[in-house]
Amino acid sequence: MEDLGIFDVIVIGGGLVGTAAALGMASDRARVLIFDGDDGSFRASRGNFGLVWAQSKGANNRDYATWTRRAVADWPMLEQEVKALSGVDTAHKMGNGVHICLDESEHLTRARMVEKMAAHGLPHDDTRMIDASELRAMFPGVGPDAVSASTSSVDGACHSLALYRGLAASAQAAGARLEPNAKVRAIKTEKGGYTVRTDTQSAHADRILIAAGLATNDLAKPFGFPKLVHPQKGQILVTERVAQTLPVISSQIRQTPEGTILIGDTKEDTGLDDSSSTAGLHKLAQRAVRIMPALASVRIVRSWAALRVLTADGNPVYDESPTHKGVYVATTHSGVTLAPAHRGPLAQWILNGQRPPEFRSFTAGRFTQQ
Repeated sequence: MEDLGIFDVIVIGGGLVGTAAALGMASDRARVLIFDGDDGSFRASRGNFGLVWAQSKGANNRDYATWTRRAVADWPMLEQEVKALSGVDTAHKMGNGVHICLDESEHLTRARMVEKMAAHGLPHDDTRMIDASELRAMFPGVGPDAVSASTSSVDGACHSLALYRGLAASAQAAGARLEPNAKVRAIKTEKGGYTVRTDTQSAHADRILIAAGLATNDLAKPFGFPKLVHPQKGQILVTERVAQTLPVISSQIRQTPEGTILIGDTKEDTGLDDSSSTAGLHKLAQRAVRIMPALASVRIVRSWAALRVLTADGNPVYDESPTHKGVYVATTHSGVTLAPAHRGPLAQWILNGQRPPEFRSFTAGRFTQQ
């Protein structure tokens, strides 16, 4: 077995959460090793819709709302850093984010969410409901079934695969070491710290960050953590390239810089089944045409499905082991939106103990009795 040596922090998981945190820690000159999984690992980071979205996150938790909005505000700085370090353009775009409602029931549900967000009294939060006429002024191509929408000027989107590639390259450019195809088999307490082993390699560190998506439960359990995450399947359709026609960024359909239109996404409880289904894709296509009738004549060229990594209440978990000092867990289904927060405050907490006040809402202990 190859001994890779001693590091300040070993990050288990090379997805969006792990690489963003690694970038932040390596930028502070920490010796960081990332163990990334193999091709058989479930890859939520590769199946992301790419929204940088705040308007609907934290309606039931002010700390989550605050944490999200701070991250969204910091996105331009992250975009610049990733481009400078890796040369990767994440194609971040913000403004006129809308979630479109197609009947009165959807409108009432969305309006209640907006009311809850407004009750937080967050600075500069302009999330609001708009009626069909105002929506059509913003989005002339919207269909006649649209009755209203929620909107926010800070919401946006990025090229999620570019972000995935850019964060990994940037972390390495900042000094982190990334080992691909390195599925972690064991974390052992040794020499006053922790030895992490894969099938062929081992390394030692005083601090471990478990950011391993759906593998988090098994890796974290020996360190006193309860079950934290479960899978939820989401499916996405992709159209052929067309002229840039979408004047808004919608949570349901959005256009990439290359011209393809992404249509998403389903929310399905199917266990670890990450295969596409005709029923799910048909539902997506039907709704997309109701939102934007012009899509009826646009060809679908591919689809994909991936498994979201969700906690029981939908909020993140950032916590240190109650039994093993220096073992941390970070998990969230908002790896794109929260990337700046993981690069900044999360990394600083692990390195320097600067615990963000919002983390009081993100402890693992809230799931202990479930």
